[in-house]
Amino acid sequence: MTPSRHVLLITAAGTGVGWAYALTLSQQFPEAGLVTADTNPAAWCSAAQFAKHHEHWASFTADAAYIERLNALVKQHGVTHYLPIIDPEIDFAARHRAEIACEVLAPASNFTALALAKDRYHAELGRLGIDSPRTLSRADIAAGQVGIAKCPGSFGGRATWRIERPEQLDALPANAFVQECLPGSEFTADCFPLADGSVFVSVRERVETKSGVCTKARIAPNPTMQDMAERLVRGYGLRTPFCFQAMSDGAARLAVTDINPRLGAGTLMSAANGGDFFGAHLASVFGTPVGDRLQRHHERCSVTRQYVELLTATE
Repeated sequence: MTPSRHVLLITAAGTGVGWAYALTLSQQFPEAGLVTADTNPAAWCSAAQFAKHHEHWASFTADAAYIERLNALVKQHGVTHYLPIIDPEIDFAARHRAEIACEVLAPASNFTALALAKDRYHAELGRLGIDSPRTLSRADIAAGQVGIAKCPGSFGGRATWRIERPEQLDALPANAFVQECLPGSEFTADCFPLADGSVFVSVRERVETKSGVCTKARIAPNPTMQDMAERLVRGYGLRTPFCFQAMSDGAARLAVTDINPRLGAGTLMSAANGGDFFGAHLASVFGTPVGDRLQRHHERCSVTRQYVELLTATE
């Protein structure tokens, strides 16, 4: 059998983002090879159903041993492109790009570092003219302000607490910080920097969320989110897709609460309206035209999300 010209390695393939890339690869680039790696065996990793090989391995560790593991897998299976999915691994891959034996699909390390440094958002984004929630003190909480506590480096909604009373602060991890909680709607912007310097953006307002997963969204133009995306792209020289979240104060204010140096599982909701970010990313990586993958079927629409059942193994 002729070897695949392109072989994509997806780590943390058991995530929703891993599934989205694997599904898109199988549908749009069936000639490309896929290798998946995850802490779950193939039977418990949906994306592995499309892979020529699945590596069941230990969790990501930010050390030389991980690079050695990674390069062994790359060499064994002829991997040409490595796509890390979880934010700390994306940052690690971006910083150690030269040591990895294939093309690393990650943005520049200055942006991956920003994404993890949530306690620096207010200062760093402020330089670009982008609003973000201010940090609250114990006195602010005592005065009745509600806050959201986070830890630098957290992702995927992990290590987040709602703070309403000063005594709650005593139970937080030592590195946690507290930001003001905005009471309005939450928005996500899926962003794709284009070759002409513009940014294709699809903004989703979360209408319903179950266990942290958006299940109903309203897609509509949002000039403020579009402007924020353009400022991020210019400020960090971005050339790969990413997404970010912002909260509203219920009026005109929108403040960025989270940045991901990658697409999100919910980005598939934008694809339902014509914004095929995953397909466009893979096309650009493989050197094929993005074509009509980035478009808007409707300026305003509603999208719902359902689960898919897969039979992955028999016993």
